[in-house]
Amino acid sequence: MARLINYLFAAALPLVLVAAQRQTLTVAASGGNTSSPLLFGTLYEDIYHSGDGGLYAELIRNRAFQGSSQNGQASLVRTTDFWHPIGNVQLSVEQSSPPLSASLTYDMRVDVPAGTTGQIGFYNDGFWGFHVDSSKRYAASFSIKGNYNGSVTVGFKNTLSGTQLSSTNISVQSVDGTWTSVSPSVFQPTSSSSNSNNTFTFLFDGSLLAGKSIQVNLLSLFKQTYNNRHNGVREDLAASFNGLKSTWVRLPGGNNMQGMSLGNEWHWDFTYGDLKNRPGHLGVWGDYQTNGFGILEMMQWATDSQQTVVLGLFAGLHIGGALVSQANLGGYIDSSMNYLEFLMGDSSTTWGAKRASLGFPTPFKVDHIEIGNEDYLNGGTNSYYAYRFQSFYDRIRATYPGMTLISTIVPPPVAGPNTWVDLHFYYNQDTFVALYDRFDNANRSLPIIVGEYACIYEFSNGSPEIGAQTMGMALAEGIMLLGAERNSDIVKGTAYGAMIKEYNEEPGTVAVIKHTANQILHSTSYYIQQTFSQYKGEETVAVSTQYGDGIGPVYWSATRTGATRYLKLINYYGSGSVVDVVLQGDHLSTAQVITLTAPDCSSTNKLPQLGGESTTIVSSTLTELNGRFTVAFENPCEVKILIA
Repeated sequence: MARLINYLFAAALPLVLVAAQRQTLTVAASGGNTSSPLLFGTLYEDIYHSGDGGLYAELIRNRAFQGSSQNGQASLVRTTDFWHPIGNVQLSVEQSSPPLSASLTYDMRVDVPAGTTGQIGFYNDGFWGFHVDSSKRYAASFSIKGNYNGSVTVGFKNTLSGTQLSSTNISVQSVDGTWTSVSPSVFQPTSSSSNSNNTFTFLFDGSLLAGKSIQVNLLSLFKQTYNNRHNGVREDLAASFNGLKSTWVRLPGGNNMQGMSLGNEWHWDFTYGDLKNRPGHLGVWGDYQTNGFGILEMMQWATDSQQTVVLGLFAGLHIGGALVSQANLGGYIDSSMNYLEFLMGDSSTTWGAKRASLGFPTPFKVDHIEIGNEDYLNGGTNSYYAYRFQSFYDRIRATYPGMTLISTIVPPPVAGPNTWVDLHFYYNQDTFVALYDRFDNANRSLPIIVGEYACIYEFSNGSPEIGAQTMGMALAEGIMLLGAERNSDIVKGTAYGAMIKEYNEEPGTVAVIKHTANQILHSTSYYIQQTFSQYKGEETVAVSTQYGDGIGPVYWSATRTGATRYLKLINYYGSGSVVDVVLQGDHLSTAQVITLTAPDCSSTNKLPQLGGESTTIVSSTLTELNGRFTVAFENPCEVKILIA
């Protein structure tokens, strides 16, 4: 396709609308390649509270005093952040003696003055508040040390109105020197809240604690989870993810899997079992992470959401540039082999039996493994080629000969069957549009995934990063995706980076889904992936145009399943574009047309409380006249999918 993009952009200036041009596209009836069933997927890692405070349904923030955020970096400094006293009590963090567990060694101490009467205690801010819904169940639990024989009243309180939205009494009998774990108490709020300006309180009888102190730890509150899974995920975010129509997910990351330094990589074997036995993780995205959403919870969520899993393995390179030497890599490979057996082994194996004992008797299915992440960064290239990739490759191939192994560097250090490569695209609109024909002449013997992509800059700019994707940015991504779909015999998958982020944190960075405590924002990019994935055939088919290789502002891809064809068309800053479509072979004379549109190319989607979505998706019908379907674009930035 001719590249209009070279002269349509000027740095820091909006894209000029392209003059209307009518053209005819002829869509073949057969003769293409099998399209990858995994073409449209996602990347999950805990970035900016996509896990803790996001997909993971735990609502209490800083529940076990495992670490904190200091100057924007994850830290082992323990604090009472997000906890506040009620009554004349003093809150402090101390090293426990004895600890709740070997993994949770700090607690919050509550000192109560002599002569205290009435209710005292503390409350938690949550992750930018709490969503209180009287139609849902909640479960509160905690551990306590200290002499207390009475009730603990837990509940939600709205900070704007002062209204108590729920109140539940939990009977507690605890003693000095020994931890008492209080089992989850299930309740439903008496009232809902229309906003997230709510706190969660723990209230004690002050007269029973006057002049004394207690210690608390692992204070937890879960809202009803997706599929009612224990220690599971948020229902609303799980539904939002399912609406994306993703077919695969790469987990657990990502940079977060690598960690900042030696010893601080993500350890799979610190993320399963009782929550009190999970020490947490020094995350790379600004906060300490609980590891409550551990590997088994991730795999269960992926299974429930019918996702094919691409499992990421730490391969010896840290984000800070530290490398595991060849002499020391063997221990990491041994751990990875145990990891794979833990997920895929049956109960006759050591680690498969361990998984089964934790309530997951059925092995998980893993057919794809990515060895490392972005190993071309931070001086990792030479060691990846010299020893790191092949060391993992040889061990995994020996045990799992049919496994697809993915290299993070092109070309892969070891080529051969079932060896793929992963490309990451973080560019401006200009570059994404130029990727339309990126794969047309690629090596057909080397399968590719675009494991992370996002248009992060407008037009031809190199800054600033745009946190709210415009319709134009989303369409630029879509043009790259059209190129991937046209070549989906070798492009096996694409994944937006990142999948989920908390709306209030780092608002200048992109995500396909953003959330608050009580609202969800689907970006313009969300609907590109949703429609592209929902309307996709099993084989590619050729499209020819009267202009040879074609010319913007219209870009396209076509696939088919049986006799039904799906022609995707993107009008990219085109004014009054019209396409006449000729379908070769047998077809219906009436086509369905799916239109994804927005008022203009600069439109963005917002949270419901800030105006909601600008994008709309409508379905219409189109009748063939004189052997062609005439598709007219109403807006300069628009997607139309013709199905016939």
